[in-house]
This record gives sequence, C-alpha cells and structure tokens, in this order.
Amino acid sequence: MAKIVPFRALRYDLKRLSQPGSVMAPPYDVISPALQEELYARDPHNVVRLILGRTGTGDHEGDNRYTRAAADFRAWQESGVLLRDATPSLYLYDQEYVLESGEKVVRKGFMALTRLEDFSSGVVKPHEKTLAGPKTDRLHLTKACSANFSPIFSLYADSCCVLEALTRELRGGAPDIEVRDDDGVIHRLWQVTDPAIISRAQNLLDAKPLFIADGHHRYETALNYRDYMRGQHPGFTGRELFNYVLMYFANMEDQGMQIFPTHRLIFNLNDFRLEPFVESLADSFDIETVPCNPASAEERQRIRQLLAAKGAGGHAIGLFAGRERCFLLTLKDEQVMDRFFPEKAPKALKTLDVSILHRLILEGLLGITVEAQEQQLNLKYVKNFDEPFERVLSGEFPLAFLMNPTRMTEVRDVANAGEKMPQKSTYFYPKLLSGLVINPIVPGESAE
Repeated sequence: MAKIVPFRALRYDLKRLSQPGSVMAPPYDVISPALQEELYARDPHNVVRLILGRTGTGDHEGDNRYTRAAADFRAWQESGVLLRDATPSLYLYDQEYVLESGEKVVRKGFMALTRLEDFSSGVVKPHEKTLAGPKTDRLHLTKACSANFSPIFSLYADSCCVLEALTRELRGGAPDIEVRDDDGVIHRLWQVTDPAIISRAQNLLDAKPLFIADGHHRYETALNYRDYMRGQHPGFTGRELFNYVLMYFANMEDQGMQIFPTHRLIFNLNDFRLEPFVESLADSFDIETVPCNPASAEERQRIRQLLAAKGAGGHAIGLFAGRERCFLLTLKDEQVMDRFFPEKAPKALKTLDVSILHRLILEGLLGITVEAQEQQLNLKYVKNFDEPFERVLSGEFPLAFLMNPTRMTEVRDVANAGEKMPQKSTYFYPKLLSGLVINPIVPGESAE
C-alpha cells in the first residue's frame, strides 16, 4: 500500500520575516488575477512567484513564468531566504477554522513524501476527472524548478486515530510556525524528527490506500514528471526523489475533516419557464414548497437545515428561482438513475446527489449536455450558501440548485469502484497553504 518517507523540506527563514503570512499563498488554482497582484505586492518573496508567476506579452521559451520561477527559486536558496532542514522529517499540519454554524474545528494532518503509484495499482485512488491544460502547465513548472511547491491533499481511514493520539503532546506545544490566512483560517506546523513517530506513521500508511481529496492535476503531473525523469535516467532504482511527491495526509475519520457542498447557478436557458419545469420534476421527485424570505439570513439558515434533514434520509436537492419560496426535491426511486449510466456502473456513483442533479435534472430535464456542463456553458459553481439566493434575487441568474455535502463514505466508495465523480462534487475546506514546506527534487539524492 502507501509508502511514505520523511524528507528535508525547504522552509522560509522566519528570522527574515516580520510577518510569515506575507510569503504564503493559497493553491495556484484558486488564485484570481487580482489576488495574484495582491500577493506580489505583499512581499518580494511571496511563494506566488513560484507557483503562479505573472505572464507577459514578451514571454518566450527562454524567459517566461517558469524560467522566472526557477531563477527566483535558486536565488532564494542562495541568499538564505529558503533554508533546508538538516534532518529528514515529517511535518504535522493543523488548520483551525470556523464552520458556517459558528462552530470552531481543527483539521489535523501531516506532510511527508509518498511513493508515486499508478492509479491501476489501487494504492492511490482519484475521484475526479482532470484536464490536459492544467497538467501541462504544472509539468512545465516542475521541469523548470525540480520541486513540489504545494502538497497534494490525500485521505486515509483510521477509526482508532492512532497518529492523532501519538502526536497529541507535540501538538500541545508551540508550533514552529503559525499564520492566519485571508479567510481567517489558522495554520500551524510542527517539524517531527522522532524516529519512533515517523516509523509509526509509515507502518500505519503501509497498510492503507490513499484517496486524493484535492490536487488530482498535480498528482498526475507528478506521475508524468516521474516517467519523464525515468526516461532521462534509464538506470533508475526507484528510490530517486522524482519517484516521490509531497503529500498532506488527513484521517477521514477525524472530527475535523469536513466536506462542504458546492451549489449551482443556472443561466443561458432558452425559453425557460419555471412552472412547467417544476411539474416535470414531479415525475421523479417528491416536491415540498417551503415559503421563505430569501433576503433573511435566518430564513436561509432554516432552508439549509430543512435540506440537511431531507438529505439525512434520502437524496435531496434545493431549488430556488426567486419569489418567496424554495422547493425541496427528494428523489422518489433510485432506480430512475439507471437509465443515465452503463449497466455495470456502481450504485455509489449513480446515486450521488450531484449525479442526480447533473444527469437527471440538468441533462435529462433542462437539456444541458454533459459537454456543456464540463465547459460550464450554462452553470456557475459557488461555495457560500447565501450567494445563490443573492444572485437569483438580483436577476443575474434565473435559478439555483442548493446542495448537501457529499458524504465521506461516498468519496471512498466511488474511488474504490474506480469511478470519477462529476465536477465540483466535493469541496474540501480549508485549502492547504502553499509556502509552509517545499520539497526540492535534488538530483542524486534518494528517499530515506
């Protein structure tokens, strides 16, 4: 199963930083152009210059965002802005955040290197589809810099929470670094060099598969980079650092592990009329019309609670299309989904709430093809529960679908079946911070 090893991370020299948070950044794929500029302005050594550098109209093969990232990366190491730890280590990484309900929770995990495994081995299991463009972009960056700047987010299952218990005392001490991000999430990191803890972590993961929660493109990029490097080094042993990738490991059984929903805003529908559409839904759904004042935060919270209660015992989706009412749709019979999937498709995939929405409603009733969904020609994804109400009330969108979160067991079951979920089926929050640790893929070095 999963093989993990400690590593010597590159980390920012905190003595040079008055505000450590000023050099950190969220993952590259959630950085907007405006945020990119803001991160550039915060500090000349912000990690955004490595993970998502600016592009210019005069860029060419010898001078582009990848070559500039490589130059900055070298310069920061040479000047001591980035220092490499002397001892191979694991790095405990906790994130404290607040749920929309106001409850404070802490997601616990750790970072290490894991041996790259082809998906066919069953050791590492994806659950989402990937696109060629992002993988090409990340491969260019990896080739230029020979480093992993951001960890891939993976899940494992341990109902006994062995590592959480083993590291409780360490986590009770002062962290090596603590920063608060723009969302108010507190990130804490502890370096672990204790051979006993490292061995225990290795033994635990050695018996378990890993489920990719976030970072599918980066994992497939790491596989492509490994294969590229093996082609450059035909005498490879398998222990070279390019055979491993930086990964964050979190226990899916931990109470701090949450999956959040992603809601859908629908637009660009020809000749759409709400009443006939709702009538067509009645063939497959029990429909409850709930009066509400959508401008009221308390009323929106009530709708969310009602939707969650419906979803606890079945498959429920909310529909808001303006006016002072919301429709709660509960699927009558799971077998209706059989016609949208091959005969051998697993039930775990067919009966996801997002599958029901995308295949039965968007494709089957609204005529939005799978291709149009993938290109987002008719839908927009939003995270916050309030936003769909606001955007529909403003007249910007005619209707919105409100979702319950995908269950952790559904992620596991779909991945175990070798299937992929529809886009935006899972939203793992908070995002992992880039810049806490960097894995340099040093030529000639081997994994410990």
